[in-house]
Amino acid sequence: MSANVETMFYVREKPWHGLGTRIEKAPTSADALVYADLDWDVIQKAVYTEDGTLISGYKVNTRSTDNAALGIVSDRYKVVQNRDAFRFTDDLLGEGVTYETAGALQGGRKAWMLARMPQRYIVAGDEIAPYLVVMNSHDGSSGIKIAMTPVRVVCQNSAMRS
Repeated sequence: MSANVETMFYVREKPWHGLGTRIEKAPTSADALVYADLDWDVIQKAVYTEDGTLISGYKVNTRSTDNAALGIVSDRYKVVQNRDAFRFTDDLLGEGVTYETAGALQGGRKAWMLARMPQRYIVAGDEIAPYLVVMNSHDGSSGIKIAMTPVRVVCQNSAMRS
């Protein structure tokens, strides 16, 4: 599927792809991690060839809940757990911030959480409800990204536009 959604939750309107779990009330980041099935750790393990030879300089990032390989990264790669990446948003936006969507993409290799900002803006007569999206990559393809966006992120396509 082009959405590449593995797990997610959403508040309010169902995403175009129809995936995810609807919840009634926007949660805190700690609850959002559970609703979106993002409450797992990334564990780094050594990488070996098929014949058992250690490949030095590289690690494989795996998911603690099912041992799924998320990506092969260099020894310099530093894991940022989902809870730590998303706690940053709590600290940045302050007490009472709530989340509209969150989930895992591409088999857990990427994760996102979307906070709805309390302010509204009128631009050219249209009301804009801004969001703050935090994206975390576990496959080494990017660092943590944080962006303001008017787009309600619900899949890989909207995450890449933000």
